[in-house]
Amino acid sequence: MIDYKLKGMLNAHTVVSGDYTNSSNKDNTHIFGQVISGTESSEMMNYLLNMNKQRISDFKSMMIYNESNRAAIINQARVMEEVIDERTIILPNPVKKLKVNFSEILQNRRSIRSFTKLIMDKGDLSSILHYAFGFQKRKTNFDGIVNRGRFYSSGGGLYPIDVYIYCNYVDTIYPGFYKYQPYSNSLYPLDINRVEKTNFFIDNMIDIENMNLALFFEYTIDKTYLKYGELSLLNVLVETGIMSHNFDLVCTAMGYRSCPIAGYDKNYLEQILNLDSVNEHIIFSNICGRE
Repeated sequence: MIDYKLKGMLNAHTVVSGDYTNSSNKDNTHIFGQVISGTESSEMMNYLLNMNKQRISDFKSMMIYNESNRAAIINQARVMEEVIDERTIILPNPVKKLKVNFSEILQNRRSIRSFTKLIMDKGDLSSILHYAFGFQKRKTNFDGIVNRGRFYSSGGGLYPIDVYIYCNYVDTIYPGFYKYQPYSNSLYPLDINRVEKTNFFIDNMIDIENMNLALFFEYTIDKTYLKYGELSLLNVLVETGIMSHNFDLVCTAMGYRSCPIAGYDKNYLEQILNLDSVNEHIIFSNICGRE
């Protein structure tokens, strides 16, 4: 019996299947020719081809969102989603300026999977989260509704991605899961009794013992589908990549290293985070620590 996890570095939630109707298709080189010729089905190809198809309902929804100023209205109310009580951890004020030349950040950024066991300062955590996912000082007036811009772009300005953080070694913050709240630049602890961090990732080369923290990006489908329909996934995957890269660059500027990771255990994470795995999905992850 082949151990597919070790053989192919597959996610635990990956379905392993084979095409037994054509024994000559032994690898992706052969399968690709079949996909292009249309004799083999590909979900990826079907999705890309489907982008040529625009439904009347999609146009109607986009026009309604744009003409009714709905994104600005939604964002004005999003602050009420945050929980501020005796358990909320209000992070220190972030540094006013990242004092590193941008070209140096680009030159120095690289993915690191092994870390030195050092505690992250809470102020560093605050600055990283704020500049990666928080709000700019700039304000924009949308037909009388004033919104602040964020440090990353979002399709339609809907910001459907929430960031869950597992703090491992952060000064005065107990190890566990927290939800980042960008309006208040705070962390809210999640009631999870037992977390097996060794179950987060499939790749055993990732230094989860010494990392400072791990990020998990959660997408709630109804936050974008009501406007963009089947185009939602494309927008969201691009947005998540932007957020993750923002995180990479800010970590580099703050003297830390990061590593975007696609090989996470989706089922396990959604279960312990109490996500429904229908409307709510973990779609990407990243880790951070000292080299």
